[in-house]
Amino acid sequence: MKKYSLIEIQEKILEIAIYFDKLCKENKIDYYMMGGSALGAIRHEGFIPWDDDYDVFMTYNNYKKFLDVCKYKLDKKKYFLQKENTKEWPMFFSKLRLNGTTFLEEDTKHNKMHKGLFIDIMCLNNASSNIVYRYLQYLAARFITIKSLSERGYITKSKLKIFSIFLFKKIINKKVVIILLKFIRSLNKRNTGYVGHFFGRAKFKNTTFPIRYLGIPRYVKFSSTFLPVPSNAEKYLELRYGKKYMEMPDEKTKSLYPSHSVFVDLNNDYKIYE
Repeated sequence: MKKYSLIEIQEKILEIAIYFDKLCKENKIDYYMMGGSALGAIRHEGFIPWDDDYDVFMTYNNYKKFLDVCKYKLDKKKYFLQKENTKEWPMFFSKLRLNGTTFLEEDTKHNKMHKGLFIDIMCLNNASSNIVYRYLQYLAARFITIKSLSERGYITKSKLKIFSIFLFKKIINKKVVIILLKFIRSLNKRNTGYVGHFFGRAKFKNTTFPIRYLGIPRYVKFSSTFLPVPSNAEKYLELRYGKKYMEMPDEKTKSLYPSHSVFVDLNNDYKIYE
């Protein structure tokens, strides 16, 4: 069985990213590369060399519009929208997956779900200018995420995480999730001046930034094409990764971001392995 190189995987992910970009442009949906994808774009003009991930985020209104557009305009023969907060995908972000491929991850490889290659699509929520309120939004999202991970089948060796997942699985039901989500998104119809990526992995201090950093999407070179980052990507990256974000990390830091996949097949559908 063929073993694919990381570059081959990245090139296939890029195909999804290019289609996603085209779909958003045609429907006037603004989005931006985020996290490691934005860092890769600015520092490497493409993927971070050891990364097999591609992440984007968009404001709440653009996110809602994207989900709606996918109902009618997504090429469903080639792509599958794995929508957030569903039985198949309980997490609070969505994935655009490529049919006819296989990308197995350790904690979901036995789940009944689409397991094709993907890009992650995150929703930004308006954040309060009050740091206490903002922290409560972040905390509510952490609670929901732990609950979602328990449903997803998240695997960890951390005893604290195992206990937290067990506890939140018991005490947070669907009604509580609805209440917490309503609170997190309670400011989305107001102009607060801030947005937060509360459902990501970043710590509280790295989750929220002035909405002016986003601005008009700025297309920069990314591998063989051009894709958008925030208009002030440098300020965003400094907040997310610190002032030395352009410096290459050491091997220890690289090891904190291992490959997401345990098995990849870029030419055959995941269903043949079930």
